This record gives sequence, structure tokens and C-alpha cells, in this order.
Amino acid sequence: MQENEIRSDGMIVESNRLHKLDEEKILLKSDYFEEVDCPACAKGDTIFLWEKGGFDFVECSFCGTVFVTPRPTKEMLLDFYTTSLKIKFWSEEVYLKTKEARTLYLVLPRVKKVLDLCDAYKIPMDSIMDVGAGFGTFCDQVAKARRFKKVIAVDPTLKKGMIDNGVVVFSDFIESITERKVDVITSFESIEHMFSPKEFLSSVFRRLNSGGLLYLTTPNIKGFDLNVLKSKSDNVLAPEHLNYFHSKSISLLLEDCGFEVLNIETFGKLDAQLVRKKVYSGALSLDTNPFLQQVLIDDWAIYGESFQKWLAANGLSSNMTVVARKKE
Repeated sequence: MQENEIRSDGMIVESNRLHKLDEEKILLKSDYFEEVDCPACAKGDTIFLWEKGGFDFVECSFCGTVFVTPRPTKEMLLDFYTTSLKIKFWSEEVYLKTKEARTLYLVLPRVKKVLDLCDAYKIPMDSIMDVGAGFGTFCDQVAKARRFKKVIAVDPTLKKGMIDNGVVVFSDFIESITERKVDVITSFESIEHMFSPKEFLSSVFRRLNSGGLLYLTTPNIKGFDLNVLKSKSDNVLAPEHLNYFHSKSISLLLEDCGFEVLNIETFGKLDAQLVRKKVYSGALSLDTNPFLQQVLIDDWAIYGESFQKWLAANGLSSNMTVVARKKE
């Protein structure tokens, strides 16, 4: 998979332009942002890392989670996600124009993984709920697989009629939903957006049947491209992304919310490409790192693909997948 297959350079430029406009709007309310403790361990001792776009990023001194504080309130975030020019652009332009590639490279492997997990852990397949369903592509493909009797999509920006195949749509946050419990909940690139990840996971816990499965993805702050690029990463972007976990800190949070963590892996395919791109743009220099200069630039054709596979296989990609089960 190449980055330009799921988001072209032109799309990124326009997305960044619209982000600035969204950013300016929400920063007008910065006097009312709220200070928060670590979203993983709830400790309050932090180390300041950097300021980016008017937002402060800090690291928890206890567990190493990186997060934004102070941050917009829940009400501000709801308004942001329902009025954002950038999100509208991604929904109406990016996702539509790259749907085929995203379905092939991202969505279908996730569908297969969820089905395989249900078989492996003997999870009933009466119902599945995708939280933060975005454009609804995952739910659409799950419904087409016809393994689950009921497929539910939950997202405040998703409207009824955007997905067919019998998918039930809730245009809201999971915290507000009173739907009966389900067997499986998925959440792709959502928890990093939440004002309160613990409140979010507690709501997920309540919506799951006993022994039910949770499958989520989120950035791994100790992964390669985030570790190397830090604030230069396009992934480090508030107010969209407020919480950056790693395998140990997300485990702390899940266990505190009553889950048993079954497996954590990194399946990322773009870490090396993203760092390499920053080098070519002039945003990052590898002059003091001859090893990365050799792997990512000089001998990319020789080492690039195998290096990315090594990162993913050893839990060092910045794309993290977590499998957990509600304790019976």
C-alpha cells in the first residue's frame, strides 16, 4: 500500500488548509478549555513536550501516555465534529475518491480479522457495533459478509441512508445510546479523539455482552514514525487527536475499565514512507543518523519494504490494534 492510494498529496494540502480554519474557530474558545489528568492512568504529573497549533502536548510521567491539556470540552468537540470543514471534505471528497483502495487495503482486512477473532475466541455473532463509524464503509462490508445478524453503526456525523445492506445507524455518541447489548464492538481510530477515553471505554463495556469482544485501533506513540517525527508528524494534530497511547498504557486503561486484554499488535504499512516523505520535504534531516539515511533514503529499494515489515512484526509501527474481552 502506498500513501497516495488512500490520500493524495493534493488532498493533504487541502485538508491542512481546512484544518487551519477549523483550528482558528475552536481556539476562539480556548479560555474555556479544560485541564485533564492522564487519560490512561489518571495521574496528574506531566512533562511538557511541545506546543502545536495552539495546543499543548504533554507526557504522563508515570505511564508515558502523550495527551493534550487543556482541551476543548465535550460540547465543543461535538460542535467541532458536526461543523468541521475538514471532516466534511474528507467525507465528501477523500473517502469517496479513495473508497476502492481504502476498502481493499484497510477495510476488508479488518472485516476478516474480526471474523477470525470471533471464530478463534468462540464469540457469538448475533450483533456487532462499530463506534466512530465514519463514512460507514466497515459496517457496509461486514453486512455484506452476512455473518452477523445485526450490524450497528454509531457516529454523530453519520446520517441514516448513508449505508445500506440493513445497517442500523445511530447519529450520536455511544455514551448516549440505549441500544441493547451486543457481542462485538469495533472502534477504528476513534479513542484518540475522545475527551474522556475512560468514559468512552466504560460505555463500550456496558454495551457489550458478558465475554463480548472489543477490537480497536489507535496510534501507538512509541511507534516508529511518531517516535521519529514527534510534533512534525501529521498525525499529531489537535483538536482531532487528543490521546496517544502505547501498548502498556492502553492496557492499563482497558484493565481499569474491566476488560481482559487478549492481544496487541501493530499492522502499520506506512511508517517508513511517512518518515521518508518528511525527509524529502525538508522537514526532517537524517544527517546525524546514517543508519536511517541508508535504510530510508540511500538503499530504500533494498531495505524499505523489509524494514516496514520488521517494524510491524515487532510492535514498533505507529498503528496499533488491540483485542480485549469483557470479563465474564
